[in-house]
Amino acid sequence: MSTEFTFVVEKNCPICGKSTRVVKVKSRLVATQVDNDYCCHYRDFEPYRYHIWVCEHCGFAADEKVFLTALPMSKRELMGNALVEKNVHFDFHEERDVPDGIASVKLAIFCAEVLKAPLARRAGITLRLAWIYRLSGNRDKEKIYLEKALNLYIRSLETERYPIDTLTDSMVMYLIGALYADLGVRDKAVLYLSRLVEEKNRSPVANDKLYRDARRLWQAVREGTADSVDGTEPEAKAEQAAREKASAPAKKAAPVKKKSGFSRWFS
Repeated sequence: MSTEFTFVVEKNCPICGKSTRVVKVKSRLVATQVDNDYCCHYRDFEPYRYHIWVCEHCGFAADEKVFLTALPMSKRELMGNALVEKNVHFDFHEERDVPDGIASVKLAIFCAEVLKAPLARRAGITLRLAWIYRLSGNRDKEKIYLEKALNLYIRSLETERYPIDTLTDSMVMYLIGALYADLGVRDKAVLYLSRLVEEKNRSPVANDKLYRDARRLWQAVREGTADSVDGTEPEAKAEQAAREKASAPAKKAAPVKKKSGFSRWFS
């Protein structure tokens, strides 16, 4: 079974060991915009709702890499007991609406906390949750999770050794600066971004793209134009969005879908 943007595969859950259906996103997506914190906006589809795989049997939730990683028996038992205590239940649906996408990420955060995953990894999951709220237009909730992700990244930078997964300390320093900028804390945004710019000046082997992004955002924050650092003015973005909404064909109402159990627990 597949849709225009997704397809279903079966994988063994690392916690309960049962075969479960999970949804993968097809790679042929068209990005229309990339935000300062690397949230991508795609044409006609929102993949962040599907970033987390959830076992339809025990409710374990994680991204693909973690889901496919074998865990020691002690962690399997710890996670299994926590899920039973939480009484998590998941009804499989190939197409996730916004509430189910949000709930899946919140469940993944819960699982990462139980397994004591690195702070940097937990920050990344939390940032993706903020992106889902951003793309659904809920700025208040987006800011809450941007702040949570920011605090996790700061704690990680202070206490953890890098690399962690694909993250380096320079990448985290940039993300901290970008999140401060998005939250309107300009002085701290400039502080972290300037540290990264200075680091590049001292080290010619630093990530060139990251340096360019940091320098561009650093200049934009200092000039008070951070919202337009991706090259599109805010007014133009709003006008474009209005035109697209007005010209979009009317969509048929989707059938009412029963909320899955994990939506009830983590909505």
